[in-house]
Amino acid sequence: MSDTVWISIAPGHGSNLRPMANSFTVKEDLQKHASACRAHSEAGDSLDQKCFPAEIFVAPNAKDGDYKLPDLFFAASVWAVSKAAAEVLRQFDLGGGGLYPVRVLKKDRQTEVGSEWFCINFGNRKSALVAADSTSLRERYIRPREKGWFPKATIKDGDIAVSNAACSGPEIWIDPQIGDAFFLSDALGKALKKAKADKGFFLHKCRVL
Repeated sequence: MSDTVWISIAPGHGSNLRPMANSFTVKEDLQKHASACRAHSEAGDSLDQKCFPAEIFVAPNAKDGDYKLPDLFFAASVWAVSKAAAEVLRQFDLGGGGLYPVRVLKKDRQTEVGSEWFCINFGNRKSALVAADSTSLRERYIRPREKGWFPKATIKDGDIAVSNAACSGPEIWIDPQIGDAFFLSDALGKALKKAKADKGFFLHKCRVL
């Protein structure tokens, strides 16, 4: 059994919030659908293709630097990963999670950015956080009338502790006790780093108790 898993603090990291929209969020009749799908995705629910847009595009006020996308980025209501990251992810047990092809376009909505991209559905839940043995957490409402934990803006390897429940089952998951984060197995985290496909993931090692 590994004594390490990885936490990604990407969902709460400001550099992943880019001026982008997608083919759901620009259509009024699909905006509620996009919001509902985002909520289910952030809860770790398994979602199918219909919950993910066909196109992501940079907003009209975008600058050239906004086209330089990391391996994981947020696009209005969905998370997307690069071809390099997707190739690594496919080698592991994603459980109820999945990868769905998406076109990433410049603001003209015709010129493609980079090569292949995929929307990612985390699709799994595990309750493994051990808050009492963790540092660099702050408590606030994670859902209406339900408090939870959030990682601070800066954390170090070993700050977050999890139980050994994290070491079985799917290798990517959401923990309902903690917001603005998701988790990966030790092997998956190492594989992303080895492939240099982890830009934007903001991965840190967790202790397994």
